[in-house]
Amino acid sequence: MIEKYKLLKNKTVLYVEDDLSLQKNIVEILSNFFDKLLVASDGDEAYDIYLENQNKIDIMITDINMPNTDGITLCKSIREYNKTLPIVIVSAYTNTDYLLDSIDLNIVTYVTKPLTTKKVLSLLDKFLEYFNLNNHIVINNSLEFDYASGSLKIDNSTIQLTKKETKFFKLLSENSIVTYDMMYEYMWDYDKAPSQDAVKSFIRKLQKKLPDSLCQNKKGVGYYLSI
Repeated sequence: MIEKYKLLKNKTVLYVEDDLSLQKNIVEILSNFFDKLLVASDGDEAYDIYLENQNKIDIMITDINMPNTDGITLCKSIREYNKTLPIVIVSAYTNTDYLLDSIDLNIVTYVTKPLTTKKVLSLLDKFLEYFNLNNHIVINNSLEFDYASGSLKIDNSTIQLTKKETKFFKLLSENSIVTYDMMYEYMWDYDKAPSQDAVKSFIRKLQKKLPDSLCQNKKGVGYYLSI
């Protein structure tokens, strides 16, 4: 599992889908990221499960078109109890009326089927943002990065990073390689790209703060974490 998603493991998800074949597939995917899944096959069942577990449920992912109570009606009912529960609506259709309804219901996002692994990963990123968990990234057992404070914890020592170093290290922690174009786009607040000397000077200063060989260069491409 990607390290940053481990921060979601203790969240409880209510997943609602009437297509049992699809339900089984998505449960298999979600179970890789969440320890506790509550599963319902229609809106009525989901509502009952929610009432029984409302203090435990952290996230709801629901289909729209279901027998008995549909997804929008389910969301409206739950919003009477909880105005902030992050809800994701999944549907095979991009119905404008549903979209308008979901805006009023403060839905986190609206996803079209099929709910692929790629789309699930995108949802996980949104959940990290919602719970403000993406600021703290556990890279491995001895290396943790906190974006909010700009600090890097290595074993029992803490390294304080500058604002630009913090932006760069966040890119490093979330990507297999940080290209020069990515650096220019996210780290420098002006249209003209910095000179090669400016980039090399920046990297040299950062590397002096870091353990040897942690930040490596791939010639002509960019930089990556060697862990």
